[in-house]
Amino acid sequence: MHRSAFSHARLMRVSTDRVESALRSEDAKEHLVAQRILATPGSWNAWELEHSGLMRQVADFVALRNQAAALRHASLRLIHGKALFEYLKKHNVRGGERAKILAHFHRTLLYEHAVVAEHTVYVRKACSYLCASHLGTELVRDPAFLDPMQRYETLFTEYFELYCSTLIPQNDEQPESEPALLPLLKHQLTEWRWVILNPKQSLPHLQRESELRRPAGDTQKMRLLKFPKQSGK
Repeated sequence: MHRSAFSHARLMRVSTDRVESALRSEDAKEHLVAQRILATPGSWNAWELEHSGLMRQVADFVALRNQAAALRHASLRLIHGKALFEYLKKHNVRGGERAKILAHFHRTLLYEHAVVAEHTVYVRKACSYLCASHLGTELVRDPAFLDPMQRYETLFTEYFELYCSTLIPQNDEQPESEPALLPLLKHQLTEWRWVILNPKQSLPHLQRESELRRPAGDTQKMRLLKFPKQSGK
């Protein structure tokens, strides 16, 4: 059955409903993000304005398939945008190490301003990603927002954490082989990005990947080294 494209108003209404439901969620992470966004009228208005711009880019397409593609593009950017703060928080990076990493990504900002800016960016991006994921799965019903997008986010987190670890090497604690994995991870990210943005053409790829990822003892731990090559490469 043919499904019509969604209006900007509908996309925003579903998004704001998702933020309100996140505030009541038992998931601590999404509850905290919603709490930060709803903390003050200023924080809410700033997020709403930014998210409205993202949803306008989706709503401008008149075909649902093109809206789905625009939503996928937006979600990939949001994954990238929230990665730095997630890394700093997850690994409890403090002191000189945090200053060095922030200086690398915010070359024109003083340290104190970079800290505030990065936290602000994270809250907005994380909230918009929460909404975009919900729109993709529940409204647009795009399969790319299930396993492929989640796999991309996991892989990008691994890549980003490894990249940041090269900025602050821990003497002998970091194996020499780890930096050498960056090109492999980047190649895998490129392939998964292609899978997400080209769902029809990538179906055979997903089927092969599903077969390779079936639990088989300790071989599951080698997922990053078992990424299937595409034909012709």
